[in-house]
Amino acid sequence: MVTTKSKILRKNQRKLFKMKKLHKKCKGEKMSEQKLLFEKKEKEFVSWDFKEADVKEFTHCMHTYPAVMIPQIARRLIHLYGKNAKNILDPFMGTGTSLVEASLTPQIEEAYGFDLNPLALLISKVKTTSISINVLKDNLDNIIKSKEYYSLPNFKNIDFWFKKEIIEKLAIIKTAINKIEDINVKNFFLVVFSETVRNVSNTRSSEFKLYRMTKEKIDKHNPDVFEEFNKIAIRNINGMSEYIPVKNHTKVNTLLLSSTDTLPIKENSINLLVTSPPYGDSRTTVAYGQFSRLALQWLGYDNANIIDKSLLGGIPSKNIGVYINSQTLEEVISTISQIDPNRAKEVLSFFEDFDKCVMQINRVMAKDSYICFVVGNRTVKGINIPTDKIMTEMFMDVDNYEHIITYTRNIPNKRMPKVNSPSNKKGENGSTMTKEFIFVLHKI
Repeated sequence: MVTTKSKILRKNQRKLFKMKKLHKKCKGEKMSEQKLLFEKKEKEFVSWDFKEADVKEFTHCMHTYPAVMIPQIARRLIHLYGKNAKNILDPFMGTGTSLVEASLTPQIEEAYGFDLNPLALLISKVKTTSISINVLKDNLDNIIKSKEYYSLPNFKNIDFWFKKEIIEKLAIIKTAINKIEDINVKNFFLVVFSETVRNVSNTRSSEFKLYRMTKEKIDKHNPDVFEEFNKIAIRNINGMSEYIPVKNHTKVNTLLLSSTDTLPIKENSINLLVTSPPYGDSRTTVAYGQFSRLALQWLGYDNANIIDKSLLGGIPSKNIGVYINSQTLEEVISTISQIDPNRAKEVLSFFEDFDKCVMQINRVMAKDSYICFVVGNRTVKGINIPTDKIMTEMFMDVDNYEHIITYTRNIPNKRMPKVNSPSNKKGENGSTMTKEFIFVLHKI
């Protein structure tokens, strides 16, 4: 929704920006030299696809999650644009890919990551925390030998999503994990438990949204819960054993927080940002909340069913007036509104929420810092939305940002649905994005 406060904030930002632009002209030659330098560096690399890359090395192996940025992209971006960076920010950290890579980079002293999904926060904490392998093995042995549970959970539709015998075995494992006193060790096994919950449920494994298997498949679905838990735990322990020897002393700060809110970081202090934000509302992209819901309910989180509404673009705008200074966005909203005004409001809502993130990100980024975004350009009502271009225009509107380069990559590894149903009508499917755009900005 367009608010007076938002309009005033944008107006003040533009005034400040115009003043700064007066000092920009004399730096034109330097800017051009830097652009040529990065274009030359781009040619040194054959591809950003990483088709044959091991995307599950170190603690990156932990927990499936939708639309995860693969570690090789974060690693390369840190290498190219973070040579002098002492700290790094990921305002949409997901399961912590950028944070893990930051902790593997010698010069990065501190990393910050924020996300609104409690499951993402839990996974990120575990992936960036060193834990004794022997302690993990001993605790795993105790969990597998467990035979009792305190009580059965009782959240809505639990019998719809899980068979009775599955519920009882999950309750035994959860009870054993709750007895662990060391919080880091307990969190480690809660991540294992979360993935187990998803794998042994009655949900379709090929979907991110909550869809129940057919009755025929449910009848044949009889997973060994303890074996599944043990398999995932061993994989994660092996990942931790690879991670510990190469992890640096980077201080990793993670927090359950929306990046539309005030970030707990000093102004003008961040040297590098590497992130892959959501691309829009859950209807045509990924429903992170639905993917996480069953695990979060088992973990005891309240309001697990409303996460998607809390994310960027979760609540449609009340009108189609565009106050954001992006010509590309204005053209997109105008075109979609002629086809479907309600869908135009949903698209606009995402960028209005993202605009609040732009303000916060700009506030904390230091001079001569770099911003690296990995985004997909989704399609709504047959209209392609150039997210990378719109976001670039939004940043360039609030401060002195130079667009360095936009890399294009095919998506061979990123776990995304092959088709979606944007109309939510049976039989009406559309292909989802097959390319990503990595755009890099330099704050002058």
